Amino acid sequence: MRENNSIELSSGKHCKFLRIRRDLIPNYYILAFPKSQGEPSKEEVSEMVTLGIEYAKSIAKQFVGDSEAYTLLYSGYSARREKGWHIHIVLLGNRWKKAWLYLVLAGKNILQAIGLRKDDSPRIER
Repeated sequence: MRENNSIELSSGKHCKFLRIRRDLIPNYYILAFPKSQGEPSKEEVSEMVTLGIEYAKSIAKQFVGDSEAYTLLYSGYSARREKGWHIHIVLLGNRWKKAWLYLVLAGKNILQAIGLRKDDSPRIER
């Protein structure tokens, strides 16, 4: 499967694999469910996660030489910055790359928490 491919789900709706080119997070992909299709059903989310794992294994084997050298992230509505449903796939290869990914994510979330980066997720008070 190549990047930027549209995949038809069992329901007839589509999702799309996209390569995200960011300097801070190399080898970064997203499986996105377009907002124009509304909210995905539980079955569609499950199917997307399965597709995401299959795609991650395929590209990890191709680019890193190890089909298990990836991280998959799915954020619920309240935990994501961007509207829309998507699964993040990041190819790793070693512990340092995984540590770097978590450091970048921590920095991003700290900037959002203190208001220096856009964040449209709902505020949940304790």
